[in-house]
Amino acid sequence: MILVATVRSTSWLRSVLPPADRLGEIGIRLATTAIVAFLIVRVLFLIVGRIEKWVARAGGSGTHARQRSQTLAGVLRSLCTLIIALAALIHGLEILGWNVGPLLAGAGVLGVAIGFGAQSFIRDLIAGLFILAEDQFAVGDVIEVGGTPGTVEQITVRSTTLRDGNGFVHFVPNGEIRTVTNRSRGWNRTYADVAIAPDEDAGAALDVCRAVVKRFNEDSDWKGRLLDPAEVWGIESIGPDAVRLRVSARARPGADAAQAGRELRSRLHAALRDAGIRVEPRGGQSARHEGNGDTGTAVRGQASAPGGPGSLGGIV
Repeated sequence: MILVATVRSTSWLRSVLPPADRLGEIGIRLATTAIVAFLIVRVLFLIVGRIEKWVARAGGSGTHARQRSQTLAGVLRSLCTLIIALAALIHGLEILGWNVGPLLAGAGVLGVAIGFGAQSFIRDLIAGLFILAEDQFAVGDVIEVGGTPGTVEQITVRSTTLRDGNGFVHFVPNGEIRTVTNRSRGWNRTYADVAIAPDEDAGAALDVCRAVVKRFNEDSDWKGRLLDPAEVWGIESIGPDAVRLRVSARARPGADAAQAGRELRSRLHAALRDAGIRVEPRGGQSARHEGNGDTGTAVRGQASAPGGPGSLGGIV
């Protein structure tokens, strides 16, 4: 019984493996196939590099254009590598003497069967192609998906990789992205909200805020970082615990908006203190503001995209 099994296994191996007298020839052909595939991949990578530079120049060579070109180039390189590797594998099987016709036919039937069971995977691929074609976001953009803000570190046709302000990495299937907020396009607006005690003179507090904003707009260190001069919008809300004043500025996306908001809050807090205006309500309890529900400060700012206010989530 054991002898019969051994003979059968030996016969199967002989049918699969090439004859011993052809091993040298087959080895050379396999090595040639691998070298040619490698060279083709390198040539395609050079072409993709040219395409990357062309896309960057077509977009004006700005930061967004470079990000988009890098994203497209990464996807094209991955596709080129996958296609050439599959072609080299099939050719290698032919060199070994395998009949790849039935194998390809079986792979087609298997692909159809897998397609019915992997609809979410196909949805992710289609969604990824639309994200790239419509330029919804690119590598380096700060976006918000499902309430989670983060910096885009990688985009493939299958998924998007985000890193939030805490350093956590989020892998989001492209098909699961229903609404995406891009905080890196055009401009951001930063808010510095000042909560003063309700019995303080709001008019005097506004005058102090206007003086601070005037000096801030004239500061050469900040003037070039703002798209528009900072403005005192006035009284934002009135409550039993605090009167909230709002100062706003418009800046480029990224660090400029966040840092301008921090500088404004620092200057406003110091100026109101120097003017004798209390920036916390009676009893030492701070006013509660909209946003993330923080109640530990009475001078608070936030940065948002054009749609309205919202926390930057610690990204910048």
